[in-house]
Amino acid sequence: MRVTENSHLLVNIKQQRRYKFCFPFMQKFKPVITDQLFLLPPSIEDFVPAGHLARVVNDIVDTIDVSAIENKYSILGQKSYHPHLILKLLFYGYCTGFRSGRKIAAACQQDTAFMFLACMYKPDFRTINDFRKDNISFVHQCFSHIVQLCKELGMAKAGTLILDGTKLRANANGNQTKNKEQYEQWLDRVENDITEMLNEAASNDEAEDKMYGNKRGDEIPKELHSKQRLKVRIKAALEQIKDEKQRINLTDNDANYIKGKTGIDTNYNCQAAITEDGIIVGAYTSNNPSDRSETIKSIETAEETSKEKYTNIIADSGYASYGHFETLYNSKKEIYMPDQGMLTEAEDEKNPYHRNHFVYNKEKNTFTCPEQQELIYSRRSWSEKNNQKADRYICKVCPTCDKQKICTKGKYREIHVEKREWLRKQIRERLKSIEGKIVYRKRMLIETIFGIIKNNLGYLKLHLRGIEKTTAEWQLICIGYNIKRLHKMKLF
Repeated sequence: MRVTENSHLLVNIKQQRRYKFCFPFMQKFKPVITDQLFLLPPSIEDFVPAGHLARVVNDIVDTIDVSAIENKYSILGQKSYHPHLILKLLFYGYCTGFRSGRKIAAACQQDTAFMFLACMYKPDFRTINDFRKDNISFVHQCFSHIVQLCKELGMAKAGTLILDGTKLRANANGNQTKNKEQYEQWLDRVENDITEMLNEAASNDEAEDKMYGNKRGDEIPKELHSKQRLKVRIKAALEQIKDEKQRINLTDNDANYIKGKTGIDTNYNCQAAITEDGIIVGAYTSNNPSDRSETIKSIETAEETSKEKYTNIIADSGYASYGHFETLYNSKKEIYMPDQGMLTEAEDEKNPYHRNHFVYNKEKNTFTCPEQQELIYSRRSWSEKNNQKADRYICKVCPTCDKQKICTKGKYREIHVEKREWLRKQIRERLKSIEGKIVYRKRMLIETIFGIIKNNLGYLKLHLRGIEKTTAEWQLICIGYNIKRLHKMKLF
């Protein structure tokens, strides 16, 4: 037999004919039968594999004491869903990016993980939303409980605490944020609209029969009713405005104009404090645009939640101030927090007349400038706004110096030395050391966590309104992250 390059094809064809003859009923594919019945009743345990995130959520929630919620329910009437069951759905939802009650309710009928946690029940979305709304204060207890659970498992170690904040959009339109004058103008327009509508209704007696038919004719039109409610809301907002410059949002009175990465909008400043192993131990929302006012509160919140004292505090320059340095130093904490001037110090020192080029004489209590002129002590100044006391040194010979215009913008060159300047220098030296650079590099861990929360899970906007409710929502998001962290580390 002649062998050609296609001989193997001939052999394959012969084999296929032989198999077809021997097994005439052999099929290539598995049968597709959508109405197939189970031989034995299925078990809910088979819905998710071992080690699945849903099992971790299930086991963690079972350790939470919900007796405070159970006491709210009555034994009369239709039996309610157990608080553990709803908490499991909420926690798993926040772990996976599902926080809408409607989406969670739909997932209980479509997603095997949610079906496993719901024990095949199908709670309505209103049940889920009402449970979350009615138990806002209980969320903090759950957050604290999970932090303590992390400690028992060897996570959330005491020692280093890393602070940072991220901006999340408020559930409010930025156009509704106005000051006192704008609200007063808006109120005048609404009152004029109401007056016009009432006058028009009073002058159209004949048209009312056609409009209302057999009705009494004194029902309030929907447009008038909405205008009256708007008037009440505007008056309530005006009562909360304390000065002319203050701006308040009509929809969410606690939301504030805060600059984020996408620009200035109605945002909340979501604060977080984490340990060096990536567990969030402190979480709350604020409407302060600056992080500086949240430094001490963030540390105290984390220590209260975790019941630990942290010795190393790491944060960016947005948290730094002389007052915070002094408070943390008195609390015997190692501070890794650069001040604003440190970030531009290298560039500023290129100027030969930068303050760092002035030499201090401790014996004379004077400074000597690069032109060898003395700056003598003048007086101690006090800034009530910044809570700073500074010694002022002034050079009286500046008007006769040919370097005056390069050295200072004023008539005399002055140097202000804050009384806690030595503490700032100590922190700068610590950060410039090799060990300090290694420690401060840990700060990037919290940026990674924010990236996971905002980009991977899609939490860019808060759904609830008000400081209390947005704090609970932010803590639910952090609970979801902590549980995912435990699952990833395979500790539960």
